Amino acid sequence: MQDEFLNTAVEAARAAGEILIERLSAEREVHVKGLRDIVTDADLAAEEVIIQAIRMRYPGHALLTEEGGESVGKAPYVWVVDPLDGTTNYSRKFPSFSVSIGLVYEGKLEVGVVYDPLNRHLFATQRGQGATLNGRPLRVSRVDQVGQSVVALDWAHAQDERQEILARLGRVAPVCGTLRAFGSAALGLCYVGAGWLDAYFHIGLKPWDMAAGLLLIEEAGGCVTDIQGQPWRPWNQRVLVSNGHLHQALLDVMHDV
Repeated sequence: MQDEFLNTAVEAARAAGEILIERLSAEREVHVKGLRDIVTDADLAAEEVIIQAIRMRYPGHALLTEEGGESVGKAPYVWVVDPLDGTTNYSRKFPSFSVSIGLVYEGKLEVGVVYDPLNRHLFATQRGQGATLNGRPLRVSRVDQVGQSVVALDWAHAQDERQEILARLGRVAPVCGTLRAFGSAALGLCYVGAGWLDAYFHIGLKPWDMAAGLLLIEEAGGCVTDIQGQPWRPWNQRVLVSNGHLHQALLDVMHDV
């Protein structure tokens, strides 16, 4: 059954990705949802394709989506969907955005797919089955020195959260190798799982940002905690992920922020 769930997520993510590519060069309809938070016509069209694919096969499952909220009510299976992670990037034609689909069963992450349609990168994972990129097994990096590490982050919307991110960045920047920010949290998480990044932190993640990526990191051998180093629990917004080798050192660097 788990394979069927993964196949559904893959097909839905690819279909949504094709819509995003088709509409990328067109004029955007952009609506403001809140501070530094927008939605476009492409978000809504991609989400509808994903919802239809899931409801057609699993009408009794619940859905938690970025644009539509929660539907179907309480159910042991919950699909957590971000049809366009990196909406600001997409609206500006900046080439860093993705589709993220995760499946949660009784509060535990079970299946995850993140699709980057521009690069045709399909990140996929199942609990206990490892993680892959376009079918190739993934493993986190082996970097064990903070001074050689590539650490990524993304910016929260809220002003107070940005101030905290700046404070944490001020601790990490002087000691790490270099820093990156992509504007798509789902991709940032997957890049840790792929070994392209060594660590990533965020303090304002939503369920749809992280559902697929966090499982992929764990299945690729990485470490996932909250920003204080405690075991991560759904849906804690404050997350630190790493290859495991650097985790405690980064926690120590940021410990009193």
